[in-house]
Amino acid sequence: MSVEVSLFPFLAGMGFSFGLGRMVQALLRPSRRHPDARLLLLVLLAFALRVGSLTAQPLWRDEVDALRFGRDLSMEIAGAFQRGDEAGWERLAALLTRPGFNGPLYFIGLFQWVRLAGDSEFALRFPSVWLGTLTVALGFALFRRYLPATAARLTAWFLAMAPFLVWYGQEAKMYALLVFLFLAAWGAQEAARRDPRGWIEAALWLLLGLYSHILFALFLPAFLALAWIRKGWSWKALAGMAAAGLLLLIADLPLLRWQIGQVLQWNGGIRPICGETGFPRVTPWDGLGMLAWGAAVGVWGGFPDWGLLPLSAGMALGILAGRVSWRVRGGLTLWALSPWALLSLLSLCRPLFVERYLIAALPAWFALVAIGWERIPGRIGRVMALALVLAPMTMGLWAQAATPIKSDFRSAARIVASGYHPGELILFHIGYIQHVFDYYFRQPYEGAWAPATNFRTPEGTYLLGEAEVATRMAALVQGRRVVWLIYSEASMWDDRDLVRRWLEAHGRLTGRWVFQLVEVQRYELP
Repeated sequence: MSVEVSLFPFLAGMGFSFGLGRMVQALLRPSRRHPDARLLLLVLLAFALRVGSLTAQPLWRDEVDALRFGRDLSMEIAGAFQRGDEAGWERLAALLTRPGFNGPLYFIGLFQWVRLAGDSEFALRFPSVWLGTLTVALGFALFRRYLPATAARLTAWFLAMAPFLVWYGQEAKMYALLVFLFLAAWGAQEAARRDPRGWIEAALWLLLGLYSHILFALFLPAFLALAWIRKGWSWKALAGMAAAGLLLLIADLPLLRWQIGQVLQWNGGIRPICGETGFPRVTPWDGLGMLAWGAAVGVWGGFPDWGLLPLSAGMALGILAGRVSWRVRGGLTLWALSPWALLSLLSLCRPLFVERYLIAALPAWFALVAIGWERIPGRIGRVMALALVLAPMTMGLWAQAATPIKSDFRSAARIVASGYHPGELILFHIGYIQHVFDYYFRQPYEGAWAPATNFRTPEGTYLLGEAEVATRMAALVQGRRVVWLIYSEASMWDDRDLVRRWLEAHGRLTGRWVFQLVEVQRYELP
Protein backbone atom coordinates (compact mmCIF):
# COMPACT_ATOMS: atom_id res chain seq x y z
CA MET A 1 0.00 0.00 0.00
CA SER A 2 1.46 3.41 -1.02
CA VAL A 3 2.51 6.02 1.54
CA GLU A 4 -0.13 8.56 0.54
CA VAL A 5 -2.89 5.95 0.71
CA SER A 6 -1.85 4.84 4.20
CA LEU A 7 -2.00 8.47 5.35
CA PHE A 8 -5.76 8.67 4.68
CA PRO A 9 -6.75 6.88 7.91
CA PHE A 10 -3.87 8.51 9.83
CA LEU A 11 -4.77 12.10 8.90
CA ALA A 12 -8.50 11.51 9.18
CA GLY A 13 -8.17 10.01 12.65
CA MET A 14 -5.73 12.61 13.94
CA GLY A 15 -7.60 15.53 12.41
CA PHE A 16 -10.98 14.45 13.69
CA SER A 17 -9.48 13.83 17.12
CA PHE A 18 -8.19 17.40 17.26
CA GLY A 19 -11.31 18.89 15.67
CA LEU A 20 -13.82 17.05 17.83
CA GLY A 21 -11.66 17.55 20.90
CA ARG A 22 -11.67 21.31 20.39
CA MET A 23 -15.43 21.35 19.88
CA VAL A 24 -16.07 19.41 23.10
CA GLN A 25 -13.58 21.59 24.99
CA ALA A 26 -15.31 24.75 23.76
CA LEU A 27 -18.71 23.44 24.78
CA LEU A 28 -17.53 22.50 28.27
CA ARG A 29 -15.46 25.65 28.88
CA PRO A 30 -17.40 28.08 31.12
CA SER A 31 -17.98 31.50 29.62
CA ARG A 32 -18.79 34.75 31.35
CA ARG A 33 -20.18 36.27 28.19
CA HIS A 34 -23.91 36.54 27.76
CA PRO A 35 -25.29 35.15 24.48
CA ASP A 36 -25.63 37.79 21.80
CA ALA A 37 -29.37 37.90 21.19
CA ARG A 38 -28.91 39.64 17.85
CA LEU A 39 -26.57 36.92 16.63
CA LEU A 40 -28.97 34.20 17.77
CA LEU A 41 -31.81 35.88 15.86
CA LEU A 42 -29.56 36.19 12.81
CA VAL A 43 -28.70 32.50 12.91
CA LEU A 44 -32.40 31.67 13.21
CA LEU A 45 -33.10 33.95 10.23
CA ALA A 46 -30.42 32.19 8.18
CA PHE A 47 -31.96 28.82 9.03
CA ALA A 48 -35.49 30.04 8.24
CA LEU A 49 -34.47 31.49 4.86
CA ARG A 50 -32.92 28.19 3.84
CA VAL A 51 -35.40 25.71 5.25
CA GLY A 52 -38.57 27.72 4.55
CA SER A 53 -38.42 27.24 0.77
CA LEU A 54 -36.23 24.13 0.74
CA THR A 55 -38.46 22.19 -1.65
CA ALA A 56 -39.79 25.14 -3.65
CA GLN A 57 -37.51 24.19 -6.55
CA PRO A 58 -37.45 20.58 -7.81
CA LEU A 59 -34.21 18.64 -7.94
CA TRP A 60 -32.10 19.19 -11.04
CA ARG A 61 -29.83 16.63 -12.62
CA ASP A 62 -26.68 17.52 -10.66
CA GLU A 63 -28.49 16.92 -7.37
CA VAL A 64 -29.81 13.55 -8.51
CA ASP A 65 -26.30 12.74 -9.73
CA ALA A 66 -24.98 13.47 -6.23
CA LEU A 67 -27.36 10.83 -4.87
CA ARG A 68 -26.49 8.33 -7.61
CA PHE A 69 -22.74 8.86 -7.35
CA GLY A 70 -22.85 8.56 -3.57
CA ARG A 71 -24.78 5.29 -3.74
CA ASP A 72 -22.56 3.76 -6.42
CA LEU A 73 -19.28 4.86 -4.82
CA SER A 74 -20.36 3.70 -1.36
CA MET A 75 -21.25 0.27 -2.71
CA GLU A 76 -17.85 -0.01 -4.40
CA ILE A 77 -16.02 1.01 -1.22
CA ALA A 78 -18.06 -1.37 0.96
CA GLY A 79 -17.31 -4.23 -1.42
CA ALA A 80 -13.58 -3.43 -1.33
CA PHE A 81 -13.47 -3.32 2.49
CA GLN A 82 -15.11 -6.74 2.60
CA ARG A 83 -11.92 -8.01 0.96
CA GLY A 84 -9.74 -6.38 3.65
CA ASP A 85 -8.75 -3.00 5.07
CA GLU A 86 -5.84 -2.51 2.68
CA ALA A 87 -8.02 -3.15 -0.37
CA GLY A 88 -10.68 -0.84 1.06
CA TRP A 89 -8.34 2.11 1.59
CA GLU A 90 -6.75 1.64 -1.81
CA ARG A 91 -10.17 1.54 -3.46
CA LEU A 92 -11.24 4.66 -1.55
CA ALA A 93 -8.12 6.52 -2.72
CA ALA A 94 -8.77 5.46 -6.31
CA LEU A 95 -12.41 6.57 -6.19
CA LEU A 96 -11.56 9.93 -4.63
CA THR A 97 -9.43 10.72 -7.67
CA ARG A 98 -11.62 9.21 -10.38
CA PRO A 99 -11.91 11.68 -13.29
CA GLY A 100 -15.36 13.14 -13.81
CA PHE A 101 -16.41 13.26 -10.15
CA ASN A 102 -14.64 16.54 -9.21
CA GLY A 103 -13.68 15.04 -5.85
CA PRO A 104 -16.49 12.77 -4.64
CA LEU A 105 -16.04 12.90 -0.85
CA TYR A 106 -19.26 14.92 -0.55
CA PHE A 107 -21.20 12.31 -2.54
CA ILE A 108 -20.03 9.52 -0.24
CA GLY A 109 -20.93 11.52 2.85
CA LEU A 110 -24.33 12.47 1.41
CA PHE A 111 -25.25 8.84 0.84
CA GLN A 112 -24.42 7.95 4.46
CA TRP A 113 -26.84 10.70 5.49
CA VAL A 114 -29.46 9.38 3.07
CA ARG A 115 -29.24 5.94 4.66
CA LEU A 116 -30.35 7.55 7.93
CA ALA A 117 -32.75 10.27 6.76
CA GLY A 118 -34.12 8.94 3.46
CA ASP A 119 -33.86 10.37 -0.04
CA SER A 120 -36.70 12.89 -0.09
CA GLU A 121 -36.00 16.34 -1.51
CA PHE A 122 -36.03 17.74 2.02
CA ALA A 123 -33.65 15.11 3.39
CA LEU A 124 -31.19 15.41 0.49
CA ARG A 125 -30.90 19.16 0.88
CA PHE A 126 -31.03 19.46 4.65
CA PRO A 127 -27.25 18.99 5.25
CA SER A 128 -26.64 22.08 3.12
CA VAL A 129 -29.15 24.01 5.27
CA TRP A 130 -27.20 23.19 8.41
CA LEU A 131 -23.85 23.98 6.82
CA GLY A 132 -25.12 27.30 5.48
CA THR A 133 -26.54 28.22 8.89
CA LEU A 134 -23.35 27.29 10.74
CA THR A 135 -21.39 29.41 8.26
CA VAL A 136 -23.14 32.54 9.55
CA ALA A 137 -22.13 31.95 13.18
CA LEU A 138 -18.61 30.82 12.26
CA GLY A 139 -18.12 33.75 9.91
CA PHE A 140 -19.16 36.27 12.56
CA ALA A 141 -16.87 34.68 15.16
CA LEU A 142 -13.90 35.03 12.79
CA PHE A 143 -14.58 38.42 11.24
CA ARG A 144 -15.14 40.13 14.58
CA ARG A 145 -11.45 39.47 15.34
CA TYR A 146 -10.39 41.80 12.53
CA LEU A 147 -13.33 44.09 11.72
CA PRO A 148 -15.14 46.71 13.77
CA ALA A 149 -18.15 45.27 15.59
CA THR A 150 -20.69 46.91 13.26
CA ALA A 151 -18.88 45.69 10.14
CA ALA A 152 -18.63 42.15 11.54
CA ARG A 153 -22.38 42.09 12.25
CA LEU A 154 -23.18 43.44 8.79
CA THR A 155 -20.96 40.77 7.23
CA ALA A 156 -22.90 38.15 9.18
CA TRP A 157 -26.18 39.65 7.88
CA PHE A 158 -24.91 39.29 4.33
CA LEU A 159 -23.85 35.69 5.00
CA ALA A 160 -27.33 34.98 6.33
CA MET A 161 -29.39 36.49 3.52
CA ALA A 162 -27.18 36.58 0.41
CA PRO A 163 -29.33 34.89 -2.27
CA PHE A 164 -26.35 33.02 -3.73
CA LEU A 165 -25.49 31.46 -0.36
CA VAL A 166 -29.14 30.72 0.37
CA TRP A 167 -29.56 29.06 -3.04
CA TYR A 168 -26.60 26.72 -2.56
CA GLY A 169 -27.60 26.27 1.06
CA GLN A 170 -30.73 24.64 -0.38
CA GLU A 171 -29.05 22.35 -2.88
CA ALA A 172 -27.86 18.76 -2.54
CA LYS A 173 -24.39 19.69 -3.71
CA MET A 174 -21.08 20.44 -2.01
CA TYR A 175 -21.00 24.22 -2.34
CA ALA A 176 -22.33 25.10 1.13
CA LEU A 177 -19.83 22.59 2.48
CA LEU A 178 -16.94 24.32 0.71
CA VAL A 179 -17.73 27.68 2.32
CA PHE A 180 -17.96 26.06 5.75
CA LEU A 181 -14.70 24.11 5.30
CA PHE A 182 -12.75 27.20 4.29
CA LEU A 183 -14.01 29.14 7.30
CA ALA A 184 -13.30 26.13 9.55
CA ALA A 185 -9.73 26.00 8.21
CA TRP A 186 -9.35 29.71 8.94
CA GLY A 187 -10.67 29.14 12.46
CA ALA A 188 -8.13 26.36 13.00
CA GLN A 189 -5.42 28.68 11.70
CA GLU A 190 -6.44 31.23 14.33
CA ALA A 191 -6.30 28.55 17.02
CA ALA A 192 -2.80 27.59 15.87
CA ARG A 193 -1.47 30.87 17.27
CA ARG A 194 -1.99 29.40 20.75
CA ASP A 195 -1.60 25.71 19.97
CA PRO A 196 0.46 24.63 16.92
CA ARG A 197 -1.66 21.48 16.69
CA GLY A 198 -4.31 23.73 15.17
CA TRP A 199 -2.38 23.49 11.90
CA ILE A 200 -3.15 19.75 11.78
CA GLU A 201 -6.83 20.59 12.16
CA ALA A 202 -6.55 23.24 9.43
CA ALA A 203 -4.88 20.68 7.15
CA LEU A 204 -7.82 18.32 7.75
CA TRP A 205 -10.43 20.92 6.80
CA LEU A 206 -8.48 21.83 3.66
CA LEU A 207 -8.03 18.17 2.76
CA LEU A 208 -11.77 17.59 3.09
CA GLY A 209 -12.34 20.54 0.77
CA LEU A 210 -9.83 19.30 -1.81
CA TYR A 211 -11.47 15.88 -1.93
CA SER A 212 -14.96 17.42 -2.03
CA HIS A 213 -14.25 19.53 -5.12
CA ILE A 214 -11.19 19.52 -7.33
CA LEU A 215 -11.19 23.32 -7.74
CA PHE A 216 -11.06 23.97 -3.99
CA ALA A 217 -7.31 24.11 -4.60
CA LEU A 218 -7.91 27.63 -5.96
CA PHE A 219 -8.45 28.77 -2.36
CA LEU A 220 -5.10 27.64 -0.96
CA PRO A 221 -3.41 30.99 -1.78
CA ALA A 222 -6.32 32.75 -0.04
CA PHE A 223 -5.77 30.59 3.05
CA LEU A 224 -2.09 31.59 3.14
CA ALA A 225 -3.09 35.24 2.69
CA LEU A 226 -5.17 35.01 5.86
CA ALA A 227 -2.12 33.75 7.74
CA TRP A 228 -0.26 36.83 6.51
CA ILE A 229 -2.86 39.15 8.11
CA ARG A 230 -1.47 38.50 11.58
CA LYS A 231 2.07 39.41 12.53
CA GLY A 232 4.24 37.76 15.15
CA TRP A 233 3.91 34.06 14.42
CA SER A 234 6.22 32.12 16.75
CA TRP A 235 8.82 29.72 15.38
CA LYS A 236 6.86 26.90 17.00
CA ALA A 237 3.72 27.92 15.12
CA LEU A 238 5.63 28.27 11.85
CA ALA A 239 7.09 24.79 12.32
CA GLY A 240 3.57 23.46 12.87
CA MET A 241 2.46 25.21 9.67
CA ALA A 242 5.29 23.57 7.69
CA ALA A 243 4.54 20.11 9.11
CA ALA A 244 0.82 20.42 8.38
CA GLY A 245 1.58 21.65 4.86
CA LEU A 246 3.79 18.63 4.21
CA LEU A 247 1.14 16.21 5.46
CA LEU A 248 -1.48 17.97 3.35
CA LEU A 249 0.72 17.70 0.27
CA ILE A 250 1.38 13.98 0.79
CA ALA A 251 -2.27 13.19 1.42
CA ASP A 252 -3.25 15.21 -1.66
CA LEU A 253 -0.76 13.48 -3.99
CA PRO A 254 -3.32 11.11 -5.59
CA LEU A 255 -5.58 14.06 -6.40
CA LEU A 256 -2.67 16.31 -7.37
CA ARG A 257 -1.59 13.90 -10.09
CA TRP A 258 -5.06 14.12 -11.58
CA GLN A 259 -5.29 17.91 -11.17
CA ILE A 260 -1.99 18.53 -12.93
CA GLY A 261 -2.93 16.10 -15.68
CA GLN A 262 -6.07 18.10 -16.37
CA VAL A 263 -4.23 21.34 -17.18
CA LEU A 264 -0.64 20.41 -18.16
CA GLN A 265 0.95 17.87 -20.49
CA TRP A 266 4.46 16.86 -21.51
CA ASN A 267 4.98 17.36 -25.22
CA GLY A 268 8.64 18.16 -25.70
CA GLY A 269 8.21 20.35 -22.63
CA ILE A 270 5.48 21.33 -20.18
CA ARG A 271 2.54 22.71 -22.12
CA PRO A 272 -1.05 23.62 -21.16
CA ILE A 273 -3.88 21.36 -22.24
CA CYS A 274 -6.35 23.32 -24.33
CA GLY A 275 -9.71 22.34 -25.77
CA GLU A 276 -13.46 22.47 -25.24
CA THR A 277 -15.10 21.25 -22.04
CA GLY A 278 -18.81 21.85 -22.63
CA PHE A 279 -18.72 25.13 -20.69
CA PRO A 280 -18.97 28.41 -22.61
CA ARG A 281 -15.88 30.56 -22.94
CA VAL A 282 -15.98 33.45 -20.44
CA THR A 283 -13.58 36.38 -20.46
CA PRO A 284 -12.00 37.29 -17.09
CA TRP A 285 -13.97 40.55 -16.96
CA ASP A 286 -17.26 38.80 -17.71
CA GLY A 287 -16.42 36.18 -15.10
CA LEU A 288 -15.89 38.88 -12.49
CA GLY A 289 -19.26 40.36 -13.44
CA MET A 290 -20.91 36.94 -13.07
CA LEU A 291 -19.41 36.54 -9.61
CA ALA A 292 -20.49 40.06 -8.62
CA TRP A 293 -24.03 39.36 -9.85
CA GLY A 294 -24.16 36.18 -7.81
CA ALA A 295 -23.01 38.03 -4.69
CA ALA A 296 -25.50 40.87 -5.23
CA VAL A 297 -28.60 39.20 -6.69
CA GLY A 298 -28.10 35.43 -6.66
CA VAL A 299 -29.01 33.09 -9.51
CA TRP A 300 -32.09 35.02 -10.69
CA GLY A 301 -31.51 37.02 -13.85
CA GLY A 302 -34.64 39.17 -13.76
CA PHE A 303 -33.32 42.13 -11.79
CA PRO A 304 -32.18 45.28 -13.66
CA ASP A 305 -28.53 45.37 -14.65
CA TRP A 306 -27.65 47.99 -12.03
CA GLY A 307 -28.23 45.39 -9.29
CA LEU A 308 -24.57 44.48 -8.97
CA LEU A 309 -23.31 48.09 -8.83
CA PRO A 310 -24.05 49.05 -5.16
CA LEU A 311 -22.38 45.94 -3.76
CA SER A 312 -19.43 46.26 -6.16
CA ALA A 313 -18.96 49.93 -5.26
CA GLY A 314 -19.05 49.10 -1.56
CA MET A 315 -16.45 46.41 -2.06
CA ALA A 316 -14.15 48.78 -3.98
CA LEU A 317 -14.52 51.38 -1.22
CA GLY A 318 -13.64 48.77 1.38
CA ILE A 319 -10.51 47.73 -0.53
CA LEU A 320 -9.29 51.27 -1.03
CA ALA A 321 -10.36 53.11 2.11
CA GLY A 322 -11.74 50.71 4.74
CA ARG A 323 -11.00 51.61 8.39
CA VAL A 324 -8.97 48.47 9.05
CA SER A 325 -5.27 47.81 8.65
CA TRP A 326 -3.78 47.45 5.19
CA ARG A 327 -2.87 43.86 6.07
CA VAL A 328 -6.51 42.98 6.72
CA ARG A 329 -7.70 44.71 3.56
CA GLY A 330 -4.95 43.04 1.53
CA GLY A 331 -5.68 39.59 2.93
CA LEU A 332 -9.43 39.94 2.32
CA THR A 333 -8.80 41.24 -1.21
CA LEU A 334 -6.59 38.27 -2.05
CA TRP A 335 -9.24 35.94 -0.62
CA ALA A 336 -11.97 37.64 -2.65
CA LEU A 337 -10.17 37.89 -5.99
CA SER A 338 -7.29 35.39 -6.23
CA PRO A 339 -9.59 32.36 -6.84
CA TRP A 340 -11.32 34.31 -9.63
CA ALA A 341 -7.95 35.25 -11.17
CA LEU A 342 -6.68 31.65 -11.04
CA LEU A 343 -9.88 30.18 -12.51
CA SER A 344 -9.88 32.83 -15.25
CA LEU A 345 -6.28 31.90 -16.06
CA LEU A 346 -7.15 28.21 -16.31
CA SER A 347 -10.16 29.05 -18.48
CA LEU A 348 -8.05 30.79 -21.11
CA CYS A 349 -7.16 27.36 -22.52
CA ARG A 350 -10.00 25.16 -21.26
CA PRO A 351 -13.34 26.82 -20.45
CA LEU A 352 -14.03 26.04 -16.78
CA PHE A 353 -15.50 29.26 -15.43
CA VAL A 354 -18.67 28.77 -13.40
CA GLU A 355 -19.30 31.27 -10.62
CA ARG A 356 -20.48 28.66 -8.12
CA TYR A 357 -16.96 27.21 -8.10
CA LEU A 358 -15.87 30.45 -6.39
CA ILE A 359 -18.58 30.49 -3.73
CA ALA A 360 -16.09 30.25 -0.86
CA ALA A 361 -14.78 33.73 -1.82
CA LEU A 362 -18.09 35.43 -1.00
CA PRO A 363 -17.47 35.90 2.76
CA ALA A 364 -14.49 38.09 1.84
CA TRP A 365 -16.61 40.06 -0.64
CA PHE A 366 -19.19 40.78 2.04
CA ALA A 367 -16.55 41.71 4.63
CA LEU A 368 -15.05 44.24 2.21
CA VAL A 369 -18.51 45.65 1.46
CA ALA A 370 -19.15 46.01 5.20
CA ILE A 371 -15.93 47.94 5.90
CA GLY A 372 -16.58 50.05 2.80
CA TRP A 373 -20.09 50.82 4.02
CA GLU A 374 -18.64 52.17 7.27
CA ARG A 375 -16.68 54.76 5.29
CA ILE A 376 -19.82 56.35 3.84
CA PRO A 377 -20.35 59.72 5.57
CA GLY A 378 -23.55 60.46 7.45
CA ARG A 379 -26.24 58.22 8.84
CA ILE A 380 -28.64 58.95 5.97
CA GLY A 381 -25.96 58.13 3.41
CA ARG A 382 -25.22 54.79 5.07
CA VAL A 383 -28.94 53.92 5.28
CA MET A 384 -29.45 54.71 1.60
CA ALA A 385 -26.35 52.75 0.57
CA LEU A 386 -27.45 49.74 2.60
CA ALA A 387 -30.92 49.92 1.06
CA LEU A 388 -29.39 49.87 -2.42
CA VAL A 389 -27.41 46.72 -1.53
CA LEU A 390 -30.29 44.96 0.19
CA ALA A 391 -32.91 45.68 -2.50
CA PRO A 392 -31.37 43.33 -5.13
CA MET A 393 -30.68 40.73 -2.43
CA THR A 394 -34.28 40.82 -1.21
CA MET A 395 -35.68 40.54 -4.72
CA GLY A 396 -33.27 37.71 -5.48
CA LEU A 397 -34.40 35.83 -2.36
CA TRP A 398 -38.05 36.27 -3.28
CA ALA A 399 -37.50 35.15 -6.88
CA GLN A 400 -35.55 32.05 -5.87
CA ALA A 401 -38.35 30.99 -3.54
CA ALA A 402 -41.35 31.94 -5.71
CA THR A 403 -40.19 31.68 -9.35
CA PRO A 404 -39.57 28.39 -11.20
CA ILE A 405 -35.86 28.32 -12.08
CA LYS A 406 -34.74 24.69 -12.11
CA SER A 407 -35.99 22.18 -14.68
CA ASP A 408 -39.31 20.87 -13.37
CA PHE A 409 -39.17 17.10 -13.76
CA ARG A 410 -41.31 16.82 -10.65
CA SER A 411 -44.34 18.15 -12.52
CA ALA A 412 -43.41 16.30 -15.70
CA ALA A 413 -43.28 12.96 -13.89
CA ARG A 414 -46.60 13.70 -12.17
CA ILE A 415 -48.31 14.34 -15.52
CA VAL A 416 -46.95 11.18 -17.10
CA ALA A 417 -47.89 9.11 -14.03
CA SER A 418 -51.49 10.33 -14.29
CA GLY A 419 -51.92 8.96 -17.82
CA TYR A 420 -49.30 6.26 -18.37
CA HIS A 421 -50.34 2.68 -19.15
CA PRO A 422 -48.16 -0.45 -19.45
CA GLY A 423 -46.83 -0.97 -22.97
CA GLU A 424 -46.47 2.74 -23.73
CA LEU A 425 -42.99 4.09 -24.43
CA ILE A 426 -41.39 6.98 -22.55
CA LEU A 427 -38.80 8.53 -24.87
CA PHE A 428 -36.13 10.83 -23.43
CA HIS A 429 -34.97 13.48 -25.86
CA ILE A 430 -31.73 13.78 -23.84
CA GLY A 431 -30.95 10.40 -22.40
CA TYR A 432 -29.20 11.71 -19.32
CA ILE A 433 -32.36 13.35 -17.97
CA GLN A 434 -33.83 9.90 -17.38
CA HIS A 435 -32.07 9.78 -13.99
CA VAL A 436 -33.93 12.89 -12.78
CA PHE A 437 -37.22 11.58 -14.19
CA ASP A 438 -36.70 8.24 -12.45
CA TYR A 439 -36.26 9.98 -9.09
CA TYR A 440 -39.83 11.31 -9.33
CA PHE A 441 -41.46 8.57 -11.44
CA ARG A 442 -41.16 5.63 -9.06
CA GLN A 443 -43.08 2.97 -10.93
CA PRO A 444 -42.15 0.45 -13.64
CA TYR A 445 -42.15 1.73 -17.23
CA GLU A 446 -40.60 1.07 -20.61
CA GLY A 447 -38.16 3.81 -21.62
CA ALA A 448 -35.64 4.59 -24.35
CA TRP A 449 -33.17 7.30 -25.31
CA ALA A 450 -33.76 9.23 -28.50
CA PRO A 451 -30.88 9.34 -31.02
CA ALA A 452 -28.13 11.87 -30.27
CA THR A 453 -27.97 13.89 -33.46
CA ASN A 454 -25.51 16.69 -32.62
CA PHE A 455 -22.23 14.80 -33.06
CA ARG A 456 -20.14 16.04 -35.96
CA THR A 457 -17.00 15.20 -37.89
CA PRO A 458 -13.88 17.42 -37.47
CA GLU A 459 -15.02 19.20 -40.64
CA GLY A 460 -18.37 20.08 -39.03
CA THR A 461 -20.64 17.62 -40.88
CA TYR A 462 -23.32 15.87 -38.84
CA LEU A 463 -22.59 12.18 -38.28
CA LEU A 464 -26.31 11.35 -38.41
CA GLY A 465 -28.38 12.55 -41.30
CA GLU A 466 -32.15 12.93 -41.28
CA ALA A 467 -32.67 9.57 -43.00
CA GLU A 468 -30.56 7.71 -40.43
CA VAL A 469 -32.42 9.39 -37.59
CA ALA A 470 -35.74 8.37 -39.19
CA THR A 471 -34.58 4.75 -39.41
CA ARG A 472 -33.55 4.69 -35.76
CA MET A 473 -36.77 6.34 -34.61
CA ALA A 474 -38.86 3.82 -36.51
CA ALA A 475 -36.98 0.98 -34.82
CA LEU A 476 -37.39 2.55 -31.36
CA VAL A 477 -41.17 2.96 -31.56
CA GLN A 478 -41.94 -0.21 -33.50
CA GLY A 479 -45.10 -1.83 -32.16
CA ARG A 480 -45.96 1.12 -29.89
CA ARG A 481 -49.30 2.84 -29.98
CA VAL A 482 -48.40 5.64 -27.55
CA VAL A 483 -45.12 7.49 -27.07
CA TRP A 484 -44.46 10.00 -24.29
CA LEU A 485 -41.66 12.42 -25.24
CA ILE A 486 -39.73 14.04 -22.36
CA TYR A 487 -38.25 17.12 -24.01
CA SER A 488 -35.61 19.24 -22.28
CA GLU A 489 -32.54 21.26 -23.31
CA ALA A 490 -32.92 20.00 -26.85
CA SER A 491 -30.11 22.12 -28.27
CA MET A 492 -27.56 20.06 -26.33
CA TRP A 493 -28.68 16.84 -28.00
CA ASP A 494 -30.69 17.57 -31.13
CA ASP A 495 -30.33 21.14 -32.36
CA ARG A 496 -32.08 20.30 -35.65
CA ASP A 497 -35.11 19.01 -33.69
CA LEU A 498 -35.20 15.84 -35.81
CA VAL A 499 -36.71 13.63 -33.11
CA ARG A 500 -39.76 15.78 -32.48
CA ARG A 501 -40.21 16.48 -36.18
CA TRP A 502 -40.30 12.73 -36.89
CA LEU A 503 -42.93 12.13 -34.21
CA GLU A 504 -45.06 14.98 -35.55
CA ALA A 505 -44.81 13.55 -39.05
CA HIS A 506 -45.64 9.95 -38.09
CA GLY A 507 -47.96 10.37 -35.12
CA ARG A 508 -50.74 12.52 -33.71
CA LEU A 509 -50.06 14.89 -30.83
CA THR A 510 -52.72 14.23 -28.18
CA GLY A 511 -51.27 16.13 -25.23
CA ARG A 512 -48.66 18.80 -24.50
CA TRP A 513 -47.63 20.14 -21.12
CA VAL A 514 -44.99 22.85 -20.71
CA PHE A 515 -43.07 23.31 -17.46
CA GLN A 516 -39.88 25.14 -16.54
CA LEU A 517 -37.19 23.84 -18.94
CA VAL A 518 -39.15 20.62 -19.49
CA GLU A 519 -41.92 19.71 -21.91
CA VAL A 520 -44.04 16.56 -22.03
CA GLN A 521 -45.69 15.50 -25.29
CA ARG A 522 -47.96 12.51 -25.84
CA TYR A 523 -48.20 11.01 -29.34
CA GLU A 524 -50.50 8.31 -30.69
CA LEU A 525 -49.03 6.28 -33.54
CA PRO A 526 -50.99 4.40 -36.21
